[in-house]
Amino acid sequence: MSQKPAIFIDRDNTVTRDHGYTWDIADFAWIDGAVEALQLFAGAGLDIFIVTNQGGIGRGFFTAADMHAFHDHLQSELAKANVTITDIAFCPHHPLAEIESLKTPCSCRKPAPGMILGLAKKWNIDLPRSVMIGDHEKDVEAGHNAGCHAYRFEGGNLASLVRHILHQHFGDNHAR
Repeated sequence: MSQKPAIFIDRDNTVTRDHGYTWDIADFAWIDGAVEALQLFAGAGLDIFIVTNQGGIGRGFFTAADMHAFHDHLQSELAKANVTITDIAFCPHHPLAEIESLKTPCSCRKPAPGMILGLAKKWNIDLPRSVMIGDHEKDVEAGHNAGCHAYRFEGGNLASLVRHILHQHFGDNHAR
């Protein structure tokens, strides 16, 4: 089976609004243009993966179950727009973690590429033809460290950036 390109995208302040360790569904809110942006990627035939540092787990602010409930809600809302996130990878580690086992250095916390590399292996993704998008320099570094093209989302409407990325990297044929 041949490898395919994909989209790797950060969650907080790229797809959903970040309220500081956001995990509560009551705080769920989209970034402007996020649903449309994900529809554009899905319409281009690209697999979409969320890669997100969730150090609040290690710091004891919320649990992995809380985060999974938030992700289930995100997936449910996207399903209404005919968008499927292929997979979500998260890193629970943090240098200031209260949970000792989550305080140790890891290969998954961005800017390390571990989450992207793991998803690429699991889903047979062609990293040099793939794109990482995030709101922070560490997201861009993670993409580059994994061998992807990478873009920093600096606010505004995410769909505008996505149109540029589709044109730049996938042309009129997109991913097909």
